[in-house]
Amino acid sequence: MQRYFIALLCLGFVRATLQNFTVDDTSPDILYSFPTFYCDTSCPQEVTEGLFNRTATLTFGSITFSFTGTAFYASLDLVGTCSISVDGDEIGTLNTSFADAILGVSKSDMANGPHTLVIAPTTEGTVIGFDHLIYTASLPAKRHVGEVVGGVIGGVVLTVGTVFAVLYARRRRLILRRNQRKSAVLRGISTLSTGV
Repeated sequence: MQRYFIALLCLGFVRATLQNFTVDDTSPDILYSFPTFYCDTSCPQEVTEGLFNRTATLTFGSITFSFTGTAFYASLDLVGTCSISVDGDEIGTLNTSFADAILGVSKSDMANGPHTLVIAPTTEGTVIGFDHLIYTASLPAKRHVGEVVGGVIGGVVLTVGTVFAVLYARRRRLILRRNQRKSAVLRGISTLSTGV
């Protein structure tokens, strides 16, 4: 019995779930190394069309974001050249001469852990329009220990209760039979003494 109880407690500890988190350009978790210009409805529609929430933050400096996860996808506008690095390793370089294109940068299959993404201009006059970022984190699965333990304890209580109910009913039946026999014997004795 004890082995089954321990086996039930160990269920559900192994799995993890992947979840995506979206970080907008205005998030305080995004660090800009240079003053920024917030571009929303005050900017021409051609600039904000197709952007997440129709906003972007423009900067001449680098953009840094730290996260814990396994993958990321960043969306940005760019005029000039910039490098993309994760944890100090350059993963790519982007180069455009017009701002009409929304560029996507991504990296997946990273070890689950803390990472730092840096998008930095590599030429003077480069303007980066940061739109949003999505990163994937591996979260531990919800543990169901309480539910399993509650089910086991409830099952034990139900079994013990059923056994006691059956024993109580059986004992009561035996007592009734014994009392009926005593009554019959006493009736027989009283009939003999009265002679009826």
